[in-house]
Amino acid sequence: MSGLRNPVLVIIVVASIVIGSSQLTRGHEWGDDFAAYIMQAKSIFNGDMQNFVEHNGITIHQSSAQIGPVAYPWVYPLILTPIYAAKGISPLALKLPGLFFFAGFLICIYLWTKTRFTQTESLLFVSLFAFNPLLLNFLDQILSDIPFLFFSILALLLMMKEKSHSRLNATLLGAAIAFAFFIRTTGILLLASFLAVEYFKVWNKRATRELDIKTLQDVVIVCVSFGGMWVAYSLIFPGGSESYFDQLEGFSFHAALGSIGAYFELFGLFFGTSTIWKYLYSILFIFFLIGAWMHRKEETILIVFFLLWMLLLIIWPIRQGPRFIFPLLPVFIYFTFQGMRSVISRLPMNYHQPGQWIFYGVWVSIIGIFLFNSSIDAYTNLQNDRSINGPFDMYSMEVYQFIKEETPADSVIIFFKPRALRLMTDRDTIMSTECERMPLGNYIVLSRKVDENQQIPPEQINECNLPLDEVFRNRRFVIYKILK
Repeated sequence: MSGLRNPVLVIIVVASIVIGSSQLTRGHEWGDDFAAYIMQAKSIFNGDMQNFVEHNGITIHQSSAQIGPVAYPWVYPLILTPIYAAKGISPLALKLPGLFFFAGFLICIYLWTKTRFTQTESLLFVSLFAFNPLLLNFLDQILSDIPFLFFSILALLLMMKEKSHSRLNATLLGAAIAFAFFIRTTGILLLASFLAVEYFKVWNKRATRELDIKTLQDVVIVCVSFGGMWVAYSLIFPGGSESYFDQLEGFSFHAALGSIGAYFELFGLFFGTSTIWKYLYSILFIFFLIGAWMHRKEETILIVFFLLWMLLLIIWPIRQGPRFIFPLLPVFIYFTFQGMRSVISRLPMNYHQPGQWIFYGVWVSIIGIFLFNSSIDAYTNLQNDRSINGPFDMYSMEVYQFIKEETPADSVIIFFKPRALRLMTDRDTIMSTECERMPLGNYIVLSRKVDENQQIPPEQINECNLPLDEVFRNRRFVIYKILK
């Protein structure tokens, strides 16, 4: 742990957190996963978790499409609970845990690389993530991805730890995998990767009895640690996360083939969206392949984890965004570094030094661009007084106030982001894009800016031939009461 006393690392981490915190706003994007997490934190604080599961089940099962599980895994809501207890529904405060986990992630990737790279290379590696605009902008989300990123990389770090055959390391590894799993169900892939690699070790060296015993001991301790925590978790928290896998019923082989190319391009967003970044990514991808091949034996766990994660993304019916590859980004950059180092080491001796300077120059330039763009984003946000946006702007708040004051407590509301509305009004809410589903509600809230893929547009609502009475309108929304 002596690397943690590296002053340059401390400066990088502190600077990253300062820039990240400066990008936090007092609002949130309209995607309403965040609302489910806050409602689960609220239910933990109030001691009525089962009540949340029952009411959120109405939203999930009666909406036009399954927008998420009945309940997300409970550890991230548990992390939010003290913040909710102290500040209530405060977007700015609820984003703070992400900063701490992001700092922990940066420390983990430094500890991972400091025995594999030179100190300069390790600091460059950390800086790529510390100042990356994609990751720093994402800190403005109340979502589980950053805590999950921390525990995923922590688990991989423990798996790759040299001389790791110790009971303490195995116990900590089981706990890290468990926490990742209790934050996102896909964390189970960490356990699957570990077991697969340990099985390969036993199979390849089955003649060495001593190694088999040590490996089996590690496996047993990891599984016992993970299993013990899973039992405790199951006894404390209600279920609901398993409903997420219902979406696999929509699997299509044709869609899966199309996802391969889409996810290949997704990694390029780590660098940026312009054409020059796309070309750069294509070149770096070649070095990634070289690095993965050259280090396939000593870094098997990274390759297995990468492949299992990509397989799950490809077969998942709903195509996912950049946040779903966050745990793979350090693996991608790591093998890219290794690929470039391998190529440089095979150059004629008189080209080694120029090759090394090109290596440093490429990454320092990228880091400089990242730092500049992220700093501009932070400065702009502060100049805008951490603007309030999305479901927390004044027009949305007027809707919430009307519903809370003017509708019965047992009303069912139809809205394109049902979990956000339920969070703010405590009314059962569903999402509907079909006229036939509208009678399930008592009120319809329509956004005047949302496309028809998420709701029936206000100008087309009369085509549903429902007995409607307009009861509220502002610049952004219109509310109808369904007469029954």
